[in-house]
Amino acid sequence: LAQAPLVRACSVTLTFHRGLSYSHAKEAMLSRLQSNTRRLSGAVLRPLAAPQPLCGQRQKSTFSRGDKIKASLMEQLKAAELKGWTPEEVKAALSMEIGSRGLEVLSEVNSLSLDVDEIYYNSPAGVLYEQALRYEEGSAIVDSGALAVKSGKKTGRSPLDKRIVFEEASADDVWWGKVNIKLDYKAFLTNRERAVDYLNTRKRLYVVDGYGGWDADYRVPVRVITSRAYHALFMQNMLVPPTEHELETGFHSPFVIMNAGVFPCNRQTEGMTSSTSIAVSFKRREM
Repeated sequence: LAQAPLVRACSVTLTFHRGLSYSHAKEAMLSRLQSNTRRLSGAVLRPLAAPQPLCGQRQKSTFSRGDKIKASLMEQLKAAELKGWTPEEVKAALSMEIGSRGLEVLSEVNSLSLDVDEIYYNSPAGVLYEQALRYEEGSAIVDSGALAVKSGKKTGRSPLDKRIVFEEASADDVWWGKVNIKLDYKAFLTNRERAVDYLNTRKRLYVVDGYGGWDADYRVPVRVITSRAYHALFMQNMLVPPTEHELETGFHSPFVIMNAGVFPCNRQTEGMTSSTSIAVSFKRREM
């Protein structure tokens, strides 16, 4: 059970029409950017009905493939109709709706070879409740207000399936044995590719950024990418939420956890003893 206050269920969620052609998108973008107010019109963007955020609360957004149209047009816009604009002005206009942080998150997720229709980033509890109830069979809200879900065959930890990549930089810092079992780097990449392939079959992914630890001198920035809404909700409870200022200025090179646990690993991969794999590479800063 994962419990979180429903009062946080407010966000401004933005999405794009997937059927919009590239030329139409460009024409609409140029028209909007050249207007005095530089506002994006509803021709490309369709705001979904959502309650207004509470005073002082950060807004979270849903980023979609349509957002990448903005970024891909940037160079063309600067070279053609918007020659008089500085690069900073063009970037500011393109990121007006989803924010520069949104473009950055999309780019970083894509750099992991992940490309899906929608990304729910640091979504509030109410949005994740709604997503779980809508898309995950067997989910329900119990009388205490907690979200109850079906986890599948695995109902807890799987300690015998933990593996750590043997790497020279960290080899002397790991207490090798029955708990911390060595894994070949090639086997890690095989599992990683299988996880990425599975995540790319999903229509939407949930991304959570947070810190492991409170002390600013020792905490670790962590990014969790998962296909299930309740996993994102759980990790928001496990990690320390960053402030808006920390996300904009200090959240760099996070340790990435790709959660594809719904899909089994290949048991024939060297080092695997079951269809479950929890593999860590400290050099790549990935799990």
